[in-house]
Amino acid sequence: MARVVVVGAGLAGLACALEATTAGHHVVVLERSARIGGRGSTQNFDGFPLGFGPHLFCKKGPFHDLVRKLSRVKLNSSPIQLHRVEVLNHGIVRPVDNVKASIIAKKMLQEGDMNERIVRGANFLSSWNTSLTSERYTALQKNKLLVSNEGWSGMVGRMAAALDEVGVFIECGLKVEKIQTGKVHLADGREIETDVIVLACGPAAARKFVRGMDEEKARDIFSPLQRTTASFIEVGLDSKSLAGRQAVVDVDNQLAILDYRAIQPRLGLEGSHLSAVAVGGLESDPGETRFASQEERLAALSAFMDQRASGWKEHIVQHSEQAKITILDAGEYRVPQQAFAANGVLFAGSWVESEHRLADAAVDTGRAAGRSVSSARD
Repeated sequence: MARVVVVGAGLAGLACALEATTAGHHVVVLERSARIGGRGSTQNFDGFPLGFGPHLFCKKGPFHDLVRKLSRVKLNSSPIQLHRVEVLNHGIVRPVDNVKASIIAKKMLQEGDMNERIVRGANFLSSWNTSLTSERYTALQKNKLLVSNEGWSGMVGRMAAALDEVGVFIECGLKVEKIQTGKVHLADGREIETDVIVLACGPAAARKFVRGMDEEKARDIFSPLQRTTASFIEVGLDSKSLAGRQAVVDVDNQLAILDYRAIQPRLGLEGSHLSAVAVGGLESDPGETRFASQEERLAALSAFMDQRASGWKEHIVQHSEQAKITILDAGEYRVPQQAFAANGVLFAGSWVESEHRLADAAVDTGRAAGRSVSSARD
């Protein structure tokens, strides 16, 4: 049995803790913020679980498979349907009232030619990325890109409840000051001795922690990472502002609006739950610079909602927004999970090497780190 300290209680950290505990190790999870879940956390306001931008997951992907197995209660979920998705300057992706257009669209999506607006729009909706991402893009075409009736916080709650059952200690509000091989130093002066440290925090924090072990290696493995930021607006409305559409996408400006309640009716039959996002476009983001500031990007997103969700401001029940969050921690390059295994340190997160993306990558790398504890200890 190894002593394991997991730094970060997002999806990757919780998945790692579950896997390592199942393998018989003693696990402690440390989280800097006041609550678990990372960017996957939500807060409920009058029945609207407002979060940090749109969250979708693949049916039978690592995240979906894990949360389904953690409870006897069935996880009810519904997919985005392409006959209810609009791509600006194209129209409905697969219109049900035009069989010929729908067949042509299906063929174009299958061919995946990124010169086609419909392909770029579907890909952006699936992955918040401008390069073709096969797994989630394919899931969208096959009605397997899902929204849960429990919301993101409900699924994270399943993971937390499972850890509580097996006695894994999660302590929130704790700042890790630095790490050494076999030791974690906290900002409150405490030290925790451990056999293995799993850094399931963001890449910036992980880089800072391992820099003291080998600064040159840390620079080499972290410098190629490309982070993409976004602005989001999330609102609960007492109206149906998207007129039955589940999503509207402006792929040229990398903007999208989703209505969770249109996708998953079990979230509520009345009103709308809109989650809108503007991706990239700042000087610090990869690709073309389109906005002078994060505030300008947020204003552009609000204007997009004015155009596509007419009258939404007059029907707000609950409202949340943020001008800058990280939506993608990495581009094509991602950090090797065991780059610092010789120092007793493993990495987990969507920025770590995996065949999956986003939430699925976080869970996949978290579970892989939990399985690798014994080898890192040796």
